[in-house]
Amino acid sequence: MFLAKIVLPASFALLTLSAAANAQTLLSSPTLVATILTPPSLPPAESRIGSYSKAIGNDWLGGSVYAYAGTVRQKQGTYELGSASLEFRGTAKVLKLTKEVAEVVGSAVNVMNNGVQNRSGYYRVEVLGVTVQSGSFQNNSTFASQSSTFNLFGSNGVSASVPVGPVSVTLKGNAGCGFSRSANWLLPAATASVGANASASAYAFANAQVGVGIPGFGLGVGIQGKILEQTLGANVSANATWGLSGSVTYTLKAITLQLYAWAQALYTWTTNLCSWSAGALTRTLI
Repeated sequence: MFLAKIVLPASFALLTLSAAANAQTLLSSPTLVATILTPPSLPPAESRIGSYSKAIGNDWLGGSVYAYAGTVRQKQGTYELGSASLEFRGTAKVLKLTKEVAEVVGSAVNVMNNGVQNRSGYYRVEVLGVTVQSGSFQNNSTFASQSSTFNLFGSNGVSASVPVGPVSVTLKGNAGCGFSRSANWLLPAATASVGANASASAYAFANAQVGVGIPGFGLGVGIQGKILEQTLGANVSANATWGLSGSVTYTLKAITLQLYAWAQALYTWTTNLCSWSAGALTRTLI
């Protein structure tokens, strides 16, 4: 940021004096130093864009995560633009059935064209693939923190038959899921600027148990691990005159997944359906 300094007289009454008297007074009167912010020298257009995606585990137990963030500013003659976009979603897989946990999308654009301003924004929140909240806005808008928890596959869950040694074990499972989101979008008047202060998080935790027993056999299933636990935090600004600032950070917590089934008679058979782990990850998208 560049700064220019000017010298102002301490008394505003000096403005009524003649030019010569004013000049003489300036030399002898106490002065105040005022700071004027001067825009930096920017290219006509700038953008910062980043994303992250990862597959986790496998079809028996796993899922995927995705996060995106982008900011753009442009100034060309009498045309000015500032925009910001955020997206975040998580998908869980349990016993070969896939379900989207949650998706949160938000974007805003602020345009000045020949002195005429156009401000617009949009947001959408989906849970289990169903839109539960969406809308548009044309001014500064705040969306209070909201959280939800639910069963990913309803009250009955899902089931699958797994061969374990000479028998088949029917597994039944579900996933407990949750997400939260909050946002504060800034679309100020008289300037092509967009600000976003937002966060979103989601997680899924699977469980499974033997669905059908076989007399004379010992049967069991073991599972542990959070399928996904992730957070997106954003505090960014896109201003046509002043440029791009702030950052968007994505965090994925450490994950350990294990799903196995066993059957026991005179001998113990074990089928390992999923064994997967990954350390914690923190990435600055922009």
